[in-house]
Amino acid sequence: MRHLGTAQHFDGDALLHTDVAPDNVLIDEGRGRLVDWAWPTRGAAWIDPGALALRLINAGHPASAAIGYAGRFPSWRDAAPEALAAFATATASVWREIAEQDGTEGKRAMADHAAELASALGAHP
Repeated sequence: MRHLGTAQHFDGDALLHTDVAPDNVLIDEGRGRLVDWAWPTRGAAWIDPGALALRLINAGHPASAAIGYAGRFPSWRDAAPEALAAFATATASVWREIAEQDGTEGKRAMADHAAELASALGAHP
């Protein structure tokens, strides 16, 4: 049997924002709206809730609370645990590389928080 890796976990037909950063969310009358769609892509619908969980951890929320919040999204709740672990591993790897290339405090913090998310999801970054 051929090893397929983890890329197949990210397949899907959902329109994804992929950059759920604080300055890309406008809050008006109690509703959040995603703006600045510079990196739209197609993939598994649970990816954006995963990106949101990372940003919640970065904002000071415990990983368990951030993951719990992501669980409000049916796509996240229904995602296979191995898919979430693959996402967390990939996210931790990307942020680690970013922090190695640009060692600013914010980038290092995101790398640490991505590793925290990975650990909370049982991944091995």
